[in-house]
Amino acid sequence: MKFLEQLKQLERLDQLIRLKATGTPQELANKFSISERTIYNLLEILKSFGAQIEYCRRRQSFYYANEIKFRFNIVVHPEKAKKISGGKIFLAKKYRLQFFCRQCAYF
Repeated sequence: MKFLEQLKQLERLDQLIRLKATGTPQELANKFSISERTIYNLLEILKSFGAQIEYCRRRQSFYYANEIKFRFNIVVHPEKAKKISGGKIFLAKKYRLQFFCRQCAYF
């Protein structure tokens, strides 16, 4: 599993646990389009960071048994950030995001 993909899954899992809206492990695996075993692996990662995660059979959801907050960030070292050249052409043509989004089929 790619690192960024796993990070996004952890962030999404954290959000669902906070909302107590995970569903059963099988339902959660279906939501993420991954195996149930991978769900348990993600839960173990959160537990390794100090989260006490339990499962409520009545609600059919995982929940945090302790007060914990996660912040999922990717920090780029300033020297490496200078070497990133993504977006130069886009910004050079002075496109506006609104114009760009109107052209997309997704919006």
